[in-house]
Formats: sequence, structure tokens, C-alpha cells
Amino acid sequence: MNQNIFLLGLFFPLLCNCSAPAEQTDTTNGGIFLTDSLKQVVAIDTVSIQEVTMELTLNGRVTFNQEQVARVYPIFGGTVTEVHAETGDYVQKGEVLAVIRSGEVADYEKQQKDAAQQVLTARRAMDATQDMYVSGIASERDMLQAKQELAAAEAEDKRVKEVFSIYHLLGNSFYQVKSPVAGFIVNKNISKDMQIRPDQSEELFTVSGLENVWVMADVYESDISKVCAGDRVEITTLAYRNRSFGGTIDKVYQVLNDESKTMSVRIKLQNKDYLLKPGMFTNVKVTCKASEERMARIDPHSLVFENGKNYVVAVDGDGSLQVKEVEIYKRSDKECYLRSGVTGGDKILNKNVLLVYNALNDDSK
Repeated sequence: MNQNIFLLGLFFPLLCNCSAPAEQTDTTNGGIFLTDSLKQVVAIDTVSIQEVTMELTLNGRVTFNQEQVARVYPIFGGTVTEVHAETGDYVQKGEVLAVIRSGEVADYEKQQKDAAQQVLTARRAMDATQDMYVSGIASERDMLQAKQELAAAEAEDKRVKEVFSIYHLLGNSFYQVKSPVAGFIVNKNISKDMQIRPDQSEELFTVSGLENVWVMADVYESDISKVCAGDRVEITTLAYRNRSFGGTIDKVYQVLNDESKTMSVRIKLQNKDYLLKPGMFTNVKVTCKASEERMARIDPHSLVFENGKNYVVAVDGDGSLQVKEVEIYKRSDKECYLRSGVTGGDKILNKNVLLVYNALNDDSK
């Protein structure tokens, strides 16, 4: 109340001094004009013609970015001797997660020794054949065969070494389980002294990066026609009540869940500060088309409601102010669509509108 009295005291001098009697030809507004002084306490918006949109609220949940999830399975069966990572830990690519002792690794160690011995034997045979070839004892065919045997032995030795590198075999029947990507341990199904089968279908670790996450939202069957890819969304969570996360729907899953009769939509979000945790519930407000019509859109703060009607204060081309009645088609907290009263390009006030409106009405009496 005190603020309104103060503003009224400020407005009346501004309004009373803003026009000359000779220019007062508009009987609707008493010839009141928008002066530089008045511009300091009001704000002017330009009416735009936009597609009519509506806000739809969906239930959603934060999930992992499936494009960044790596599931780590055992290569061989055996016994877990060491575990170096727990759920929630951040690991680098190539970091050791666990060590397993396996009889199958012992078989590869034997293959490695045999391959190294074959290379040594084939190289000696090659050297001897080369000496005999120089002396004229061995034929060119013998020389070629010795080269082929050496190449085959070296190829087998290289193959076994690559197996050791790929499977992170350590020797002495041990091998390491390493993280294939950098990220967080989001699931762990391994413990020390655990026996692992070679055909185990359950992953030992699940590693996911959280720099980007997905929000999956459910759309009820009655709202499916209103939602499409590219719609803007605003996401809020219980954890951060005063913060919202903006994005767009990047994929619409064209399949209904048999039980819930809902269709899923996906929003990809950057999550560099790791604020969004997989499993969080969210509210997803979708801005979507309400109809195919295009109407004048204004800020709701521009409206004045009196005696069951809605008005705006318009600014004419010569700077004069006048009250215009408008018909509302749809209104929300952020925007208002009008059926009539103003059109695209019109200038209207959207700050301290009520005080100007009252001054105009008082002046016209």
C-alpha cells in the first residue's frame, strides 16, 4: 500500500505534465502522452504473433546416458583375489578394478613359453640353413622353408602377447580387470574370494560417465498428440527446489508401456557439476503446441482486470497512451494469448500498468 501511494505520487506529476492542451484531441485518454520521465518508471513491450503453446507437466526420472555406459564382464573363470573399486568411486580409463586368479591364464602362460621357444628354435634353424645355403649345401627351397617357419613362429608369439595385453594377463595365473572408460562405478557385483564362472552373464562392474545424463519422462496416452521432438522443457527436482534445468525433447519413443499406458520421451542434459544423480525423480514441464493457430502473445503483467473485463495500456505511434480492451484465449504465469484487442507490432506497457490505467481513467472523467 505504501509503495502504491509513493508511485501514485510519482505518476500524477509525470502524467499531468506530459502533454499540452492544444494536442489533446483523443477524448479516450485525455491526451496523456508517454514522456521521457514516464519511461523511467514503466516498461514497453512489443506484441508478437506466435503459435499458441501450452505447458504440460510430466513425471520423469534421471537415468544414465546409455551411450556412455560400459559393463565389465569376466574374461576367464577363477577366484577374486583383490577388489580396488567400490560403488560411487570415480575411476580413470585403464584403472585396475580387480585381480582374479584363473587356471585358464596358466594355459596362456604355457602357450606364451611354447611360442617363445618356437621362435628361438626357428631362428636357430634359419641361421643354420642360411650358413649352409651360403656354402652351397642347402637349396633355395630349404632357405625359403626356414624363413616361413620363422615367420609362423613369430606370428604365434605375437598373437599370444596380444592376448596377454588385451586380457591384462599378469602371469602366475593372475589377470587384471580394468575399466574400459573413465567414469563412476554405478554398479558392483564382485567381492574378494568370490568364485567366478567363465560363462557368468552378470557384469562385475558397471561404469558410466555422468557429465551427460538422460531424463526419461512419461507421457499419458491422452497427451501423446501434444508432445513432439524439439519441444522445450524445464526440469525441476526435489533436491534443487530453486533451480531448473532447461533442454529439449530429443527423442520420442513411439511405443506404449503395457502396464502404465504411457509413452516415454528423452531429454539429454549436460551435468558437468554432477548435480543430477541417476534415480532422481523430476518434474518435466513441456512447452508444446496447443493448436495450429497463431495469436498475439503478451506478458501477463501487461493485463489489468476490472469489472469482468481485461485491458492493456497501448502506446500509439505519436506516444499517446490509451486503454484497450482485450479478449484472452489462454493465459499462464509466463505468457498470455489474445483473441482480439491488439495485433502484432503494437506497443503496450508491462510495468506499473495498473497505476497508469487508473490515471488514464481519472483523466478521462
